Amino acid sequence: MKKETLLLSYITSDLKTVAKFQMSNVGEWRFSYIIPITLLSVIIGVLLKSIWVALLIFSVAAYHIVRYTIEYRDYSMKKKAVVSAVDRADVSVSVEHLSHINSETIYEPHRGRTRGHATKTATYYYFESGSRWRVPSVDKHYSWSKEYYISSKGLENISIKGDEFYFVSLQGHPDIAYIYPCKSFELGGELKK
Repeated sequence: MKKETLLLSYITSDLKTVAKFQMSNVGEWRFSYIIPITLLSVIIGVLLKSIWVALLIFSVAAYHIVRYTIEYRDYSMKKKAVVSAVDRADVSVSVEHLSHINSETIYEPHRGRTRGHATKTATYYYFESGSRWRVPSVDKHYSWSKEYYISSKGLENISIKGDEFYFVSLQGHPDIAYIYPCKSFELGGELKK
């Protein structure tokens, strides 16, 4: 089976996807509080003709706005860190052996179709070294690949206990990581160092 060469530009694309996925989780549930509470404060302020009551209610939304702003700033720093780290080749690449794949219920507030939820199911790949990788919510993994782009379910289906994966993480930000099956990819020149 022919392997595709894994280049830093491809890794940059995937690591940016992970950073964006993490930020979308934060934004989704923060705005599910900000918008309704802001509308409620305006409606109550108009009905009661009291700006103080409206401001009191809006203070809850203001808290979420401030927290979202801080988290967005952190996301922007992570996004810049991805680009600059990849430019410096400041990524950690290791070969890991798959131990197991597990779906877990985690605490992560998010918005459903009709209401908010506090938990969601996330899929993790566990490796014998103790590392783990959370599968980001994307349509296709390795979308840059001509031959090996794959869905999350497809990646899970081809992954067998003991399989080797390249585990690429951003140094200084271990939560920004991506995995690549060794049976499909080989490291490019700048990554072999």
